[in-house]
Amino acid sequence: MTLDITKLTACRDEAVQHLTTELLPFWLDRCRDDEGGGFLTHFDGEGNPSGETEKSLIAQARTVYTMASAHRAGYGGGRCGEFASHGVDFLLEKMWDDSAGGFFWMTDQAGKVTMDKKIVYGQSFAIYALSEYTLATGDRRGVDYAQRTFDLLQKHAVDTLHGGYYEMFDRDWQLAGPGPEGGDRKTLDVHMHLMEAFTTLYECTGSSLHRRKLLEDISIITDKILHPDCGTGIPQFST
Repeated sequence: MTLDITKLTACRDEAVQHLTTELLPFWLDRCRDDEGGGFLTHFDGEGNPSGETEKSLIAQARTVYTMASAHRAGYGGGRCGEFASHGVDFLLEKMWDDSAGGFFWMTDQAGKVTMDKKIVYGQSFAIYALSEYTLATGDRRGVDYAQRTFDLLQKHAVDTLHGGYYEMFDRDWQLAGPGPEGGDRKTLDVHMHLMEAFTTLYECTGSSLHRRKLLEDISIITDKILHPDCGTGIPQFST
């Protein structure tokens, strides 16, 4: 198969156009919450606030990642970097648990915790975003808290017998109960996003430990999670 450079260039240019004239301006004009901190992430089809003001770890971390990645790539004229720093302030000041460690799952608009569970899906995005933030800005707060979160996962979430990571924990890192609470299963989503997180953390630190844990996670995905016959991912599994 021969690559058509002209078509590839056109696709790239179109993507850059959408990014720089539509996507980034939309969010830069709307998402920063100077009153409550962090980002507002719920808007209607017209771009107006929907009235939903809860702040999830997922949405806050993803917005930090987006702004940091855009800044690192040279977009935004410095604004994306400023927004990323603003988002990191909220993550560390409002969503980080100074007592048990790790990031809370949900706060209200002002940053008051409304759901204190430790969910590895969310922790993975925190590692991913904070590592990217340090790579983009040089601010060591990002990688510091990314490594703290990584260490907590190695202490509490790893299944040392069968491999992989459990997902659902109480605030104090006690594994959640079985069944509806989700403590008895592992998921494709978690391991996929941990792969992203550990890749970026390793890029940031160069640590042999981070590389080894990344390779272990990749092996879990390829050896255990991908279906041996059809090659698709198995969404949930036990051990």
